Amino acid sequence: MNDSVSSPASAATARTRLVGFLGTGCYKPARHRFPDHSIGSETPYICRALAEFVHADEIALIATAEARAKHEAPLAAELRAANLPAAQFHPIPMGESEAELWRQFETVKDLLRPPSGTAVALEVTHAFRSQPFFAAAVAAFVRAVERAPAPLKVFYAAFEARRDGVAPVWELTPFVDLLDWAQGMMLFLRTGRAADIAERTIALGQQLRRQWAASKEGAPPNLEQLGKALRDFGGNLETVRTGDLLLGRSAGSALDMAAALAAARESAHRVPPLADVLDRLRDEMIVPLLGARDHLANPDGHRALAALARLYVGMGRWAEAAAVAREGWITRHAMPAAAFGERRQNRPGLDEGLRRNAEDRWGREEGDVARAVAAVRNDIEHAGFKQQPLPAASLRGQIGKLVERFAALPPARRLPPAAPAVFVNLSNHPSSAWSAAQREAALNLAPQIQDWPFPPVPPEAGPADIAALAERTVAQLTEDLPAATHAMVQGEFTLTHALVRALQRRGIVCLAATTRRQVLDDCGAVKTTRFEFVRFREYG
Repeated sequence: MNDSVSSPASAATARTRLVGFLGTGCYKPARHRFPDHSIGSETPYICRALAEFVHADEIALIATAEARAKHEAPLAAELRAANLPAAQFHPIPMGESEAELWRQFETVKDLLRPPSGTAVALEVTHAFRSQPFFAAAVAAFVRAVERAPAPLKVFYAAFEARRDGVAPVWELTPFVDLLDWAQGMMLFLRTGRAADIAERTIALGQQLRRQWAASKEGAPPNLEQLGKALRDFGGNLETVRTGDLLLGRSAGSALDMAAALAAARESAHRVPPLADVLDRLRDEMIVPLLGARDHLANPDGHRALAALARLYVGMGRWAEAAAVAREGWITRHAMPAAAFGERRQNRPGLDEGLRRNAEDRWGREEGDVARAVAAVRNDIEHAGFKQQPLPAASLRGQIGKLVERFAALPPARRLPPAAPAVFVNLSNHPSSAWSAAQREAALNLAPQIQDWPFPPVPPEAGPADIAALAERTVAQLTEDLPAATHAMVQGEFTLTHALVRALQRRGIVCLAATTRRQVLDDCGAVKTTRFEFVRFREYG
């Protein structure tokens, strides 16, 4: 994932520090084949060969006093001949005690923390005894604790694999990058914080795609899609965007993550350990959240909500767990129009009136549970600023029990998903008195007509009264007739206007009946007039 140390050094890093090891061995001359397939000059010192390859501005060598005494003079001559910087030696003890091992650790750590703007090339060819392990451990430590660790590449010259006097130089950086990535992914699994691992995943995907472009072997890798899905999913998880997570309709949903994981899994053969991490993410976090569609007021929605609440408990995110359990309980008492929480483009939003009605029903029917959930939710949201806040252990325990109680609930009673659509007659003209043509036109829009009386409007009512009356009427209508799709709305003008707007917000098509006036007899003192239905006209 780090491409800053290369040949030549990238413009993003003005300097390169080569860090290497020297032992007391007798090194034999060899030429070296570098990762870009170029071959360097013959030398017994890999540090000299790599210093040319990475265009090192400084060379830092870790060595015991014995190793320095043996190699300092001939190495200095080699470096001068190649017009390279002089080596700076950093002494270390033999590592014969725990204290000496920690001194080695500190020496390597300091060298892997160069000034800002300096990249590091680490070579471990001549590292002795436990030094390669220490180098890897220190690199992992520095990259884990530094806010902006220096770009790092790791090299090893395989002298024993030489052919015709040429020893290959292997770049081990991908293994360091994989360790970083795996640690970031595990942190995401434990905490739900995704911003860092999302960017790492995108960068790893770009690196794999560059490698693929050089060989064109197999299908191109697709980790960038996973990185973007992680970024959006993590944002929704952190901010408890429940519908965006569970309903599979918005970017960042669990369904989007599942698709991105499947695509990424196809690239795992390029870096086999990826598969273990991707499978764990899929099985532990994503799969339990799948299954909900359109709304959460059904058994699949309940299971997804329970899984999300349990996920928050497992992460120690108690406030989020309590909030999801509370909203899940309310959702069990809600109609579909009040049972989703996602961004919905070109569709009506959640009906807040119906949501309040569902919360009221929950309080009436399960008052003890509602009060218990409210108590822990309020306690945690007040951040301890209460007269007698619960101890942390008690609060965690109570939230955990409530989440499990919610998860164990049987499926809630729901209208069958295939309930027939309803045409609502919201007027004071009963459908039984309609003409055959009008009834036929209504039944062409929905297989069932339901009369709903137009409310009386007090003549002294003001705009606020009209708005409130409209909201009450529509909330009750949509609760009792959740399958309503069309409504003929005709009555007092101002209330009709308010009713149409409220119904349209809920996705119900509002109509008026148009008629043609016919005069049948105008000869006598009484005129006979008939109104003939023509069509339904939709309100704009």
